[in-house]
Amino acid sequence: GAGAGLSRPSGPATVLPPGAGLCATCAHARPVPTRRAVYVLCGRSRTDPAYPRYPGLPVRRCAGHARGRAE
Repeated sequence: GAGAGLSRPSGPATVLPPGAGLCATCAHARPVPTRRAVYVLCGRSRTDPAYPRYPGLPVRRCAGHARGRAE
């Protein structure tokens, strides 16, 4: 199933807010904006079924977290 979405931020750039938990600073996380919210796509889910495609937010623990996004 799909994880929880975050309120869609205003402005041209889609970023992951701190409310995304670890995903906000993870190199594998990609924002997926919709009209109502911004969802987080986990890039690790493409190669490892242990990671959900759209994790429930906020993510507090993740063995696959790789710091790499701007905070």
